[in-house]
Amino acid sequence: MRKASGQSDMGNTIDKTTSTTTAKKRENKVRKLLANTEVKRWYDNLARGSPITAESRTRRLVKFCEEHNTTPMELAELGIKDLKAVTDLLQDHITWMELKHYAPQYIEATMTALKSWLRHFDILIVRRLKITDADSTPTLENERVPNGKEMAEILFRAPLREGAVISLMAKSGLRPEVLGNHNGTDGLMIKDLPDLEIINGVTRFLHTPPKVIVRRTLSKARHQYFTFLSNVGSERLLAYLNDRMAKGEILNSESAVIAPNRDYKYGRQGKEGNKFLLTVRISNIVRNTFRPRFTWRPYVLRSYFDTQLLLAEARGKIAHDFRVFFMGHKGSIEAKYTTNKGILSEELVKEMQDAFKRSEELLDMESQVKAPQQKEDLQSMIANADPQMLQEILVMLISAIKSKSSVK
Repeated sequence: MRKASGQSDMGNTIDKTTSTTTAKKRENKVRKLLANTEVKRWYDNLARGSPITAESRTRRLVKFCEEHNTTPMELAELGIKDLKAVTDLLQDHITWMELKHYAPQYIEATMTALKSWLRHFDILIVRRLKITDADSTPTLENERVPNGKEMAEILFRAPLREGAVISLMAKSGLRPEVLGNHNGTDGLMIKDLPDLEIINGVTRFLHTPPKVIVRRTLSKARHQYFTFLSNVGSERLLAYLNDRMAKGEILNSESAVIAPNRDYKYGRQGKEGNKFLLTVRISNIVRNTFRPRFTWRPYVLRSYFDTQLLLAEARGKIAHDFRVFFMGHKGSIEAKYTTNKGILSEELVKEMQDAFKRSEELLDMESQVKAPQQKEDLQSMIANADPQMLQEILVMLISAIKSKSSVK
C-alpha cells in the first residue's frame, strides 16, 4: 500500500478518484490488469466456474484499488504483512459505502471480490464484516411483473427481433445469457428447438407447445433442461425467423436463434465475427423496448413467466416440480433427468407438455387484448383520449419510430 501505516484514509483518495474515473477507462484497466501473471491466474480460476463472475469481481477489484490509490498486488502484500490492517481497510470501506448509500448487495459483492483476491494468496479474513440490511434489495422493492395489458403493449410495438427475444424470456422463462452468452461465443441454436422444421424457406413447429432445450453450457446451474414456448411466443419467433430467411439468410441446425444484424457494423464490442449476441446486448434490446414507458429490468420477463406458472399451479393446471424444472432450477425432476443422462420417459414429457399447454392462457394473457390495427381505430383512440393518454400515445409512437428506423 502507498499508505505507510497500512490504514485506510476514507474521504480523501476515494472522492478524488471516483469523480474522474469512467466505466470505459475501468474496462481498459481491467484488460491491462490481466497482463499481470497473478491476476490472470486468479481470473482464470474464477472463469472456470463462471466467466461473468470472473469479469465482475475483477471490475470490483479495480474500482476498489482506484479508490484507495493502490494496486491489487500491493493490497495482497499488505494482507500478507499485516492481516489486521487489510481487514480494517475492508471494514472501513464498508462504512464509507454505506455512507454513500450503496445498495447492500453491491457492498456484499465488492467484499466477496476482495476476499476472493486475498484468498488467492491464502489470506483468509477471519473477522465477520457485517453489512447493514445485507439481504435487502432497495432497487427492486417496488418492481412488479407486467400485467396482460402491459405485455400486449410491449409486444405490439416491439420489432420482430425484439419481440422474439421478449417472447423467449416471458413465454419460455429463458435467461438472457441462454440466448447469447457474455462474450457472444455460444447461445441458443436452431438445433435446440427440436420441434422446428424448415420447408421451402418457411419455418413451422411440428408440435405445440414446442420444446426448447437449454444445453448445459448455457444453463446457469450447469445442467441441461428443457422448457416449452407458448402459442404467442411461437408466433413471434416464427415471424422473426421467416423474416431472416426472406432476406436471404440460410438457417441450419447451427444457426443462432437470435442473431446479430449483419448490416450493423458498430457497437459490437469487437465481436463482429460472432454469430450470437452478447448477453449485455440482449438485455439492452429488452430494456430499450421497455423505455420510456416502463422502467423494469429485462429480468422482469422471467419473473413474469414464473409468476404466471405459479398462478397456474395454484389453479391445478401444472405441478410444482414441472414449474421448478421449466425455470431451470434444480429439483426432484432435474435429479431424475440428470441421473438418467438426459432421458425422461415419453409419458412424463407428454404430461409436462400438456401441463404447459393448460397454463398457456395465463402466459398469453395479452392475447385477449386487441391491437389497434386499423387506421380508424387509432383515430378514434386519439379523438377520445384525455391529455394524459395523448401524451402516452405520443411517447409510444416516437419510441416505435425510433426502434424501427434505427439500425440495430
